[in-house]
Amino acid sequence: MKEGADRIIQRVLDDAQARADSIEAEAAEKTEAVESDAKKKANRRKEQILEQARKSATEQKSRIIGVAQLEARKKLLAAKQEMIGEAFQRALNELSIMDDRDYLAVIRNLLQEMSDTGTETVIFNERDQERITDDFWKDVNKSLADQEKKGELELSEETRAIKGGFIFQRGGLEMNCSFESLLKRKRDELEFEVAELLFK
Repeated sequence: MKEGADRIIQRVLDDAQARADSIEAEAAEKTEAVESDAKKKANRRKEQILEQARKSATEQKSRIIGVAQLEARKKLLAAKQEMIGEAFQRALNELSIMDDRDYLAVIRNLLQEMSDTGTETVIFNERDQERITDDFWKDVNKSLADQEKKGELELSEETRAIKGGFIFQRGGLEMNCSFESLLKRKRDELEFEVAELLFK
């Protein structure tokens, strides 16, 4: 009888062991599946984070390059503007230091071109006031008369601090025909051409 009980106990123990082995195998399988799934999710998340970091780095790089390019364009434009300014300043200086013959030819042409009626009063700087001769003045007025203007320009005793050119006065109004003013007015018109010459 004892043997029968032992066999029953052994069978129960064997069944319990088999059940325990089965549960353990199933648990190990589930654990492996969970770990595998977790690894896949972790790898996907890692790739997402890396992709976001790459995209963010690319965007940041583009922004930095864009800002640097904009800054470079601003500096280049400022340098070009400075060079154009220097070119106009040099032109003004060249006009101011021409020899008397060439200078007076320029002044004669300007007086004829800018005079509306031939009756204006003309103000020069001190240096020009001294080099304007009576013959020059008669010649200018004669040329204005030939253009059917009155030919009665008056030379003012007043002088102005201008580099060259002159100031016209008529009826309380003044027209600034100094080289500084004329170049300033022409600058907008000529700036593109000067830039083309400077930066070919």
